[in-house]
Amino acid sequence: MPRIIIKNKNIKSPARASYAARELSNDNSMKKEIVFPLIVGLIFGLLIMIFWQFIARLNVQNTRLAQLEQLTTQNTQSVNDIIAFINQATAQGTGTETPATTN
Repeated sequence: MPRIIIKNKNIKSPARASYAARELSNDNSMKKEIVFPLIVGLIFGLLIMIFWQFIARLNVQNTRLAQLEQLTTQNTQSVNDIIAFINQATAQGTGTETPATTN
């Protein structure tokens, strides 16, 4: 027969057996052992998600920068072609012929 623990005789609560008290204390210690790794795991998972978002945004910005460089190169070439055309047209219109000199 299990031993019954009675702490205070004035309190009218059901008596518990000593083996029941031991089982409850083991459950509480198990819960305490699980809480710390759970918190560490959540923090670690949160850090992984933050870095993942950072890398994704960095890749998007890298793609945009590459597109901007490509457009800048195309626009520079277009401007150079226009300037060369204007220079060529103005050189022909002013007459690049050298005047004859008399001695």
